[in-house]
Amino acid sequence: MAHPRMWRPEQRRLDQLTPLENNPFGKITAEKRRRLEEKLLELGTFEAATVDNDGVLLTFNKRHNLLLGLFGPSYEVTVLVPTGELTESQRKKIILASNVNEGEWIDDILREQYADVLDEVGLQLAALDADVAAAAGGTKEAEPEFPIVAEFSEKYDAVVIVCRNAIDFNFLQEVLGLAKEQSYKSKEVGQTRVMDAKDFCEKWKSR
Repeated sequence: MAHPRMWRPEQRRLDQLTPLENNPFGKITAEKRRRLEEKLLELGTFEAATVDNDGVLLTFNKRHNLLLGLFGPSYEVTVLVPTGELTESQRKKIILASNVNEGEWIDDILREQYADVLDEVGLQLAALDADVAAAAGGTKEAEPEFPIVAEFSEKYDAVVIVCRNAIDFNFLQEVLGLAKEQSYKSKEVGQTRVMDAKDFCEKWKSR
């Protein structure tokens, strides 16, 4: 009997982990995001992340995104690293099997890039189509509001500025006039890292 694949645990900072591009389950509803954030704050990160041989997150993308906002890029988590090379098929199966119950699938990516391994992880496009039809015929499902990786939904454009140290962030905070604001989902007040393009244009013109 062949031995199962081996994984070794490592500790890595959040900024040492690369989010998965074209995540087939790369969106999350506001309600699921709220519940996941509450779970992380109450229970911590008791589930290890899984990366491929290049350090790209195959799992944990939703938690990675939330933890960055909660604790910053230097926060450390346990990561499982493969001891040997992963095939592309194995990589896809891990992504699907670990994310299917939490994210909102992106239909085009799922069909174009993962159709060859769907059956092997217990997913069928026909069943997914039935879920879509049922949702369309019943109450409208809440639209995914927050992307998991560093990209935004089709409705909006965005520019992301990565600050790799506190000095850079403090400079941007001062230049852009980033202030403390109230959370959209509670009465908590914290340092905002988001500003509207209109506000930025006004600050740029007033230099």
